[in-house]
Amino acid sequence: MIFNRPTALAAIGLGVALGTSGCVTIALAPGAEKVKITKSASDVASCKAVGNVVSRPMGPEATNADLQNKTFGLGGNTIFVTGATGDSVEGVAYTCP
Repeated sequence: MIFNRPTALAAIGLGVALGTSGCVTIALAPGAEKVKITKSASDVASCKAVGNVVSRPMGPEATNADLQNKTFGLGGNTIFVTGATGDSVEGVAYTCP
């Protein structure tokens, strides 16, 4: 069987694209693994808000890591997730005792 070069390269490129789509990995910044993620307002009732955080959906683990990194970067230790749409996941970063 003979393959022409453009077709073979296109097939390889398609295979790589399909093999990596949906596989977004975000590394946690040192210390960000301690950031708590919550959807309960009572969890942040005695906390101080330090900023708003937005992440685009990338899969549960990557989105959580992104939210934790951004919260940690603001000096927070808890992220209260306030909403999610097809385009973003939003929350408020808090410093809690």
